Amino acid sequence: KGGIFTHSMLLAIAQLSSDGETEYSVGKLYNQTLEKDNSVFNSAQNITMQCSPGHLPNQMPWPLIPQNGYIAPMNKRSIN
Repeated sequence: KGGIFTHSMLLAIAQLSSDGETEYSVGKLYNQTLEKDNSVFNSAQNITMQCSPGHLPNQMPWPLIPQNGYIAPMNKRSIN
C-alpha cells in the first residue's frame, strides 16, 4: 500500500542506498524522489517541499538512512 509520493520516496531511498550514499540531505532525497515520480509513475501529482526561513533543503541532513542497504517495497514485489 501507499501513495505515489510514498513509493517515489522509498524508491529514491533505495536508489541512494544502491549508489552507496551513506549521508544525504533532504534536498537530495527530494530531487531523487521527483526523479522516481517522473520515471516510474509519470504522475500528474505535484510533489512540493517547503522550509522554514533560513533553512535550505540541501543543508538539512536526512535523518532516516538505512544502515545495511534497502529494497523498496515495490522492488520486493518484483523480486518475489
